[in-house]
Amino acid sequence: MLFLAMPTGALPSVGSSKGTERERKGIMRKTLKSPPSWKKIALAVAATSLVLACVWGCAPQTQTAPLAESGDAEATVESPYPDFTERSAGLLPDTYTNRDMLNAGNRGCNTCHADLFDAMNSGNQETGYNHILTHTGFGKSGTYEDCMPCHQGHTQRTGPYLGDLLHGLHYSSNAFLDANGNCWSCHAVNSDGETDDYQFMLWDEMADSAALGGYVWAGDTKLVRDWAESRGFKGGYITEVATDSEAQANITLSQDVTPQEDVFIVNNWGDEVIDFAAACDPSNTVEVTGVKNPRSFSKEELQAMEQVDFVNHISCATNGPGGVLTSNVPMTGVPMSAIVEQCGGLEDGIDTVLVSAYDGWDCAAPFTAESYIDDAYIVTKMYGEDLTDDWGPIMVVSRGLCGAMNVKHAKTIEFSQTGQPLPPSMLGKTPRSFEIHRMNGAWFQNDGVTVKVGETTTLTGAAYSFYKVSGGIEQLSFSFDMGQTWTDFKIADTIKDYDAGQWINWSIDWTPQKAGTYIVKVDGIDGEGNHMENPVSLVVVVEE
Repeated sequence: MLFLAMPTGALPSVGSSKGTERERKGIMRKTLKSPPSWKKIALAVAATSLVLACVWGCAPQTQTAPLAESGDAEATVESPYPDFTERSAGLLPDTYTNRDMLNAGNRGCNTCHADLFDAMNSGNQETGYNHILTHTGFGKSGTYEDCMPCHQGHTQRTGPYLGDLLHGLHYSSNAFLDANGNCWSCHAVNSDGETDDYQFMLWDEMADSAALGGYVWAGDTKLVRDWAESRGFKGGYITEVATDSEAQANITLSQDVTPQEDVFIVNNWGDEVIDFAAACDPSNTVEVTGVKNPRSFSKEELQAMEQVDFVNHISCATNGPGGVLTSNVPMTGVPMSAIVEQCGGLEDGIDTVLVSAYDGWDCAAPFTAESYIDDAYIVTKMYGEDLTDDWGPIMVVSRGLCGAMNVKHAKTIEFSQTGQPLPPSMLGKTPRSFEIHRMNGAWFQNDGVTVKVGETTTLTGAAYSFYKVSGGIEQLSFSFDMGQTWTDFKIADTIKDYDAGQWINWSIDWTPQKAGTYIVKVDGIDGEGNHMENPVSLVVVVEE
């Protein structure tokens, strides 16, 4: 049974919510993103082989051997990367299918690059380029999902599209070629469509799927799992991952503050583009216009006004599924409503606002004025201390919007009148060509957590939503059996005084009863009834 400290009568049990993962993601329920259209394999290879979105500089670099002394044999250096022809099951059970056919242990970005954040940093040193991400937390390794959203977005202020760059970089790398690297080191084919319809995709997008290996409906119907098991695949999945439908686990939900050292940091511009010291000058003021009495406020003037302490989750607009670019941060500031009141109120007809910064950033587009008046603040402190140069001296925060709309080094707040209905992008909803995950979750452990049978392990993580876009989180659900059954927690019944502007973090004390590789999943539902685009997974290996 699953236990949770919560009000009497509200205790759910494992498996209390049945239904296939497909039903949870699309057919019967609303999702954040429409299912992808399936392409013929010939077209898919041509169209999507460019979608290798990792990080700049993540390809293996050629290893240089020291020059041989005169008369010595020619020096050689063995590649530090796994040889694709030396078959491995990786974290999956060591079966013939996983080892010899899927070769699962030699595929995916993290096979060669244990931490793509490290690869990004080494790439920066190699090339001299600067990445805007300067700090991550929780000891998490960077994965493909951390890179993909920013580097596939065709917008003005995202990373370069890396498909062509990384293919050229890998196939000109001796280390990659010497390790027998090839297309299948990075890619996979998903046949989870109509007959003869396939999707050529990245291995990392497929690795935690029930469809991995070819029984594409195994995640949806018991009949397929029974058929697969009758063919000799334990548990009904071709990868023979283990399931625990009666997990002995204790799950607690809360809204804890992020340890300060784990707060992620993004610096939008480097010193090559702007005078960063000038952008962080403590004497900088923020100017408010479009009000009846326009004026500027210094940090000292703001701190002399009545202060409000609150906690706000800051989550990067391009945080990928399971990405850790999210933090729950205590802040101190002045409500924007009080600032507007100090300025005599808005001018007549005002309906729009644009916030800009000394570093050249702005909130991406004009928003409805209410977006930066309701539950919005001018902030001068985090964790009880003045903002550091990474944030301040003054920051404009609109709770319930993504990090890009929370403007650091704030310079101007321009209220204005458009007289026209604002398109969806100005309301915080983005076009489908650049999908912001409006509800997301992350595990604070890396894949490959190892535990012994009968021993208790603690798994932690957090989920959030941009509530001004699609509402707060109304339900979180957990599965220990590949999504066959779910344990649902209604947030209103579980967290007293739930604050939609904060994340929800969880702690799971789980005592597995049998050995195997488990893929633990978390899903959520927001105020509009949307599920996470895909449940967020964590691989746990249980040993005898």
